[in-house]
Amino acid sequence: MLNGTIIVILISLAAGAAIRAWAFAIFAIVVALGFGIVAYQNSSLLGAALYGLGILVLMQVCYVTGVFVVGLWRRSRRPAKDSAIADPAPVPSKQQQS
Repeated sequence: MLNGTIIVILISLAAGAAIRAWAFAIFAIVVALGFGIVAYQNSSLLGAALYGLGILVLMQVCYVTGVFVVGLWRRSRRPAKDSAIADPAPVPSKQQQS
């Protein structure tokens, strides 16, 4: 079970960098249901549902962490623009009108 959990964590972190949230949500539900069914094949339905829910929560947390870390990494790699701050506009001179 520990190996499966580690694999789920790594896949979720990698998915945070690669796929959209809606696609990951569908994937996570299918994987969590699969883990719940396989892990508690000869046990109660409630135990399988709780285990699947735990895996689902773990996957979602790892996905959000992956999205956050990749966003920070991409932002740190982006070169700073020299002209990021606009040059101030010239102040028009005040002329006295007669």
